Parts: sequence; structure tokens; C-alpha cells
Amino acid sequence: MARENNIRNMYYLDGSTVRKIQAEPAPRKQRPAETPKKKRQSYTYRKAAVRAEKSLYFDKGYAFVLTAAVIIMIISCFVMLSIQSRVNEQEWNIEQMQEQAQQLEANNIAQEDALESKYSLNQIYDVATKELGMVYSQRGQIVYYEGANEDYVKQMMDVPEAK
Repeated sequence: MARENNIRNMYYLDGSTVRKIQAEPAPRKQRPAETPKKKRQSYTYRKAAVRAEKSLYFDKGYAFVLTAAVIIMIISCFVMLSIQSRVNEQEWNIEQMQEQAQQLEANNIAQEDALESKYSLNQIYDVATKELGMVYSQRGQIVYYEGANEDYVKQMMDVPEAK
């Protein structure tokens, strides 16, 4: 019968399954009083927990730094937006000036064409010979020379006659 009691203690019925029960562990002995090292560790853990709890709150220094950072960010955003608006305004002014330059260039070309078509070469010849008394140059009146600069000529003395 003692054996049956022992077997009954080792198995129990849970639903339709039979499982083994582990033997009861031996009763533990009482722990000796905490050693100073363990006390120090528990004190360190408590101190760390207090520090962690304090770190969850804002202190004055953190709030000041956070406020300063936000103010600097807002000022820099304002400066960036004002610079961007000035750049956009200058780009618009440049576009307007380019349009004006194109219109002036087109007007200049139209004026040149109008002037060129206003007088023909025959009309210019008639005015030059009849009204102004100009004549064509004769052979030997034209003197050719080589200049240092082809852009302009500065006359320092009379042009020598042809030989």
C-alpha cells in the first residue's frame, strides 16, 4: 500500500492525459542575513532607480537648452524664408529685365530694317553728288598703308601724296 501511495503521488490525471509530477523539492534552508556586498548592490539598484525616475522629469537646464534650440530653429527658418523670398523677387526682376531687353533688341532690329529700306543706294548717290557736291575718287588719290591696330586710326600729320 505504501507503494500505491507513492505511485499515486507521482501521477495525476488532468483531462484525458496522464502526466508525471516532479518530486517535491527539498525544503530550502533559510538564507543567512544579507552580506554587506548584497546590501551595497541593492542600494546601488535603488539609487539607479531613483536617478532613472528623476531623468523622466524636465529640469531647468534641459528646459532652457530645449527652449534655446527651438528659438534658434524658428529664427533660422524665418531668415531662410526671407532670403528665399528675396531670391525669388530678384529672379522675377531678372526675368522682367530680360523680357525688356528682348523687346528693345527687337525694336532696334526693326528700326535698322526700316532705316535700311528707307533709302536706296541710288538715292544716297544722288544726294551725295547733286546736293552735297561729292565726287568719286580718282586713280592715285587712295593711299593704302598697314596700321598697328585695325580698330581705329589716329592721324598725327598730313597723309603723303601718292608718287
